[in-house]
Amino acid sequence: MRNVINFFNKPLLKIPLAFGVLAGFVCFLFFLVVQNLEKFSGTGRALDVGFFAIIIAAACWYYRKNIGKGYMHAWEGISIGYVVWLTGALLCGYLTSMFFYFSPSALDRYKQTLRTSLVTNQAEAMKVWGKEIYQQKLADISQLTPSSFIFDEFRFTLLLVIIAILLIALIFRKKKAEA
Repeated sequence: MRNVINFFNKPLLKIPLAFGVLAGFVCFLFFLVVQNLEKFSGTGRALDVGFFAIIIAAACWYYRKNIGKGYMHAWEGISIGYVVWLTGALLCGYLTSMFFYFSPSALDRYKQTLRTSLVTNQAEAMKVWGKEIYQQKLADISQLTPSSFIFDEFRFTLLLVIIAILLIALIFRKKKAEA
């Protein structure tokens, strides 16, 4: 048991995990705000990338200032970014899943909003996806369950977060001057 505790006691893991929990709660709170708006878009989840970028930058800054004593390698920034993102996305996904599990009416409203959005933008969607994929996406909406949302955060933010993590790691890296 002591080995497990020692493993998680490393600053390169402990700090990003704490910031990741913060990111998960912030993204979930944003999701709740979006859910309570009269008119919301089903794609509003992709805006979480901004929250992740801010929190990843804060985690890199904190690590560089307090642990690295003003220095941080790019690989440390990348590691911090991925741990923050993975932790935050997983926590937000589970909280979203629990929200829809305990509030089936919210899930029904979410499905209806997605369906309305897809039907409203039918011409554009058919042009981009084609008729068969459009019909499949429309049918998939009725198949949504609370557990469907656990990995949504990963799916919606993956590519943009990777770019943000690389940029933040490069911005915050600072090597010691060689003597």
